[in-house]
Amino acid sequence: MDIELMHQALMKKETYPEETAAVSFVETHASRLYLTDCHVYKIKKAVNFGFLDFSTLEKRRHFCTEEVRLNRRFAPATYLGVVPLRRSDSSLRFAGPGETIEYAVLMKRLPEKRMLDHLIAADVPGLDQEMERLALYLAEMHRRAHPSAAGKRLSDLDIIRENWRENFAQTQPFAGKTIPPRGLAAARPLIEEFLERQAPLLRQREEKGFVRDLHGDLHSEHVCLTDPIQLYDCIEFNRRFRISDILSELAFLLMDLEFRRRRDLAAVLVKNYRRHIDWGDGADLLIPFYQAYRAWVRGKVTSLALAQHGPDEEPYGILQQRARRYFNLAMGYLIPQTLILTCGLMGAGKSVLGAELAAATGMLHLRSDAQRKELAGIDPQSRVRDDFGQGIYGADMTDATYLALAEKARRALASGESVLVDASFGKNRHREIFQRFGSQLGVPVLLAHLHCNEDILRKRLRHREDTGEDISDGRLELLASQAATFEAVTESPGVIQIDSGCEIDYNVGLILSELLTIKSGGR
Repeated sequence: MDIELMHQALMKKETYPEETAAVSFVETHASRLYLTDCHVYKIKKAVNFGFLDFSTLEKRRHFCTEEVRLNRRFAPATYLGVVPLRRSDSSLRFAGPGETIEYAVLMKRLPEKRMLDHLIAADVPGLDQEMERLALYLAEMHRRAHPSAAGKRLSDLDIIRENWRENFAQTQPFAGKTIPPRGLAAARPLIEEFLERQAPLLRQREEKGFVRDLHGDLHSEHVCLTDPIQLYDCIEFNRRFRISDILSELAFLLMDLEFRRRRDLAAVLVKNYRRHIDWGDGADLLIPFYQAYRAWVRGKVTSLALAQHGPDEEPYGILQQRARRYFNLAMGYLIPQTLILTCGLMGAGKSVLGAELAAATGMLHLRSDAQRKELAGIDPQSRVRDDFGQGIYGADMTDATYLALAEKARRALASGESVLVDASFGKNRHREIFQRFGSQLGVPVLLAHLHCNEDILRKRLRHREDTGEDISDGRLELLASQAATFEAVTESPGVIQIDSGCEIDYNVGLILSELLTIKSGGR
């Protein structure tokens, strides 16, 4: 049956056996969900992505049945069964007479306001306590889960290798669209090297029973913080995605919280989960690795959804940005400890790019604007109208600002953190301070020189002046003076040129790709 005609019928209240005031619709890359007042009817799309095959009606019926069976482990009262969609004459009805043309998973609607993603978006108070409750629930659920079946065709290590190879192959069509080609090329040898080096650890963990039949798709949209907690929408379409190390499942939710800019909640969750379960050896190594894997999968899945829309369609830009952010997060888990210096004129976008890089990596973000005012004893939010090179922007205070930033960066690097220093770096001597001690510590130093069309600089500076949204005191009347004294950035292996007129997520990907390339030994 024509998909659009079926969709039109499913948006009518008369199609459903229960009374409902309205029908709403949600679409994913693999499903169409129709929501009545009390229920959800989830229909699988007739698609075949290789890792997921719903291409025939019989396969869709089978996987609907599997979805109900498997999800009843986590939400027994929510998954009600499988219902046929039937056609009689020209009308469609669920569980009505006639020819079966489709199947749907029937679920009770869960309270949207208790969904973890909704709670995070609303920034409700008490989420720390909810993370403690969720950590206990996950630990208990993981303890109860069945270990992977002995004698199965592939070991966990083999499955991880196969999943990554599939990821790389299925991501290739999106190189240049949602992931930089250099990032994709550099990630492959790094993953292969990690799996080779950690093979004994991964085998040991499987032998000790840490690989179990779990949820497989554990992110915030699939967590409902009711009492009791309910998880839903586990992986039913591919067993090798559902059976994993408990650390891999934990890493999925940690990654998702970090994607949503809540590293604080991720820290509470992992701390409390650790208190309630024996998670075995190697967690510090494996959790970031699994986070990279989970972020890569989400980037791939979002890219597949993107491919279902044309560039001129409304969802395209949203999906492209989302996919890029997932891949940036994945690369952020894989990069080495590093020191990044953002360099450029006022209005070049250094602080905005720095904030996004810090969000993708968790690295310490140091801003010269804040440091300068701290040294001067001034509130960071206050506006200073000194002329260029005068007052707190004089040469002595500028030198003191860079030295203070260098000391903070040095201490953080020595403790194992990565650091991003966000400043103009208009003088070579200031750049060299950081490059020198980074080299002494054996940490890669990358100077990201941001530049763009002067019209863009002027527009940004006017906007900053009008809104007062940023702590920077850079303003349009000072731009020419700064440009006249700005020392050219010499091209070298530790320098990357960034056109800051491009989209921020795209530029973050370029910088992370450069760091991955350095780590993998390429240029």
